[in-house]
Amino acid sequence: MRVVFFSESQGWSGGAAQMLALALGLRARGVSVLLATPGDGEAAKRARAAGLDHQPLHPREDYDLPTAWRLKDLLSREKADVLHAHHPRAHAVGLIAMHLLRPRPVFVVSRRVSFAVKRNPFSALKYRSPRIDGYAAVAENVRRRLIDAGVDPARTRTIRSGVDTARFAPVPKDAALLAELAIPAGTAVVGKIANYSEWKGQSVFFAAAGGLRRSGRQAVFLVAGRDTDGPVCRAAARAAGLAEADMRFLGFRADVPRVLSLLDVSVNAAMQGEGISGALRESLAMGIPVVASDAGGNAELVREGATGRLFRAGSAAELERVLDDTLARPDAARRLAQTGRELVLREFSLDAMVDNTLAYYRDLLAPV
Repeated sequence: MRVVFFSESQGWSGGAAQMLALALGLRARGVSVLLATPGDGEAAKRARAAGLDHQPLHPREDYDLPTAWRLKDLLSREKADVLHAHHPRAHAVGLIAMHLLRPRPVFVVSRRVSFAVKRNPFSALKYRSPRIDGYAAVAENVRRRLIDAGVDPARTRTIRSGVDTARFAPVPKDAALLAELAIPAGTAVVGKIANYSEWKGQSVFFAAAGGLRRSGRQAVFLVAGRDTDGPVCRAAARAAGLAEADMRFLGFRADVPRVLSLLDVSVNAAMQGEGISGALRESLAMGIPVVASDAGGNAELVREGATGRLFRAGSAAELERVLDDTLARPDAARRLAQTGRELVLREFSLDAMVDNTLAYYRDLLAPV
């Protein structure tokens, strides 16, 4: 089987990480995989370093006709069996290529966010086209959003994103990193790992953290991810009443397991759009207690009172209350995290993601 992955990804994100992990997993199962992404992007650099075939291709907008034509030529030259678009522009440009190519490969689109599909003629064309053979939705919530937008349920399948359970495994707190960040021994650490953006909910996290500090709760609050060390993020924390001593602004980190090891509680405070947070999967894989908003598909992983704690998306008051309760009862929190780890090992492993994706390709390629 020959598969071409197509994406506009330039920076490093959860979606890019999943794309690369899937490519490596498929290659290990004997599938030939080529990545077509921007040549100067982080995904391209990591793909080449891993010995994956790579072709520079950069869709710059939804209706990038020259790139669609180049993609059509690439698919024809490679005799691709499957084109798998991993991000929104690749979805649109891939669809144009499908109109240009005869015969054409099976076309699969990954959908990683739970935002509602816009209701306009362009979105209807993009999402309902019969030239899209299948959607791989990362959560059942995301799959339902596609169906609500008019996509045929038979052309959708939930394939959960995976976590590298060897890399993200239970370990003691990293003593060297605690010292580097000047976090006093025995101090509770509450963290949120996500690139900075309005919908990711850092403002909700800061508001809850500010309330906890005013009530006398002793803790250090940590944020990591792209732009979390920037002036906008720091200003948002100050506006919530947090002092520099309360916070650690880490920015983008390549050593996420070390950062997660410090946490007594890992928070996802997404306002909307979440598929299933990668940081939540990774935290539970490490046995770290989690508190999450009920946005998107989070509740499919964080099951209230079973694998973690949930709060209403956007409610800083609810997050403050749940965090306070979680910090007050660490033994109970760790028991929930252990159940969550068992769930991740069972349903959210990389092997499960790769095997389920490969099975979907084979189903779509099978003669009718």
